[in-house]
Amino acid sequence: MSDWFNYAATVKILIFSLLAGAALPGLFALGVRLQAAGAGDIRSNGAAPQKNPALTALAWLIYALVLTVIIVGVLYIARDFIAHHTGWAFLGAKPK
Repeated sequence: MSDWFNYAATVKILIFSLLAGAALPGLFALGVRLQAAGAGDIRSNGAAPQKNPALTALAWLIYALVLTVIIVGVLYIARDFIAHHTGWAFLGAKPK
């Protein structure tokens, strides 16, 4: 281990950035695709589309998961600020 470079922290940052930068947009894209498939497609003869509510529900579940991860991430970043101003320490914040 070098005194001026923290390899463990670098690996943690790399893994987190890959998850946040690739997995969340990928999940969102999967949700969009599932929602489109759940809405059905228009037939060439003009018949009504066959809807699949299970795919639409799964898409909304994925949207909720992505939104939850984003909210928890923002709260994690602001945890010390919130703990300082409200006195409510959460997510490992240090109350002041």
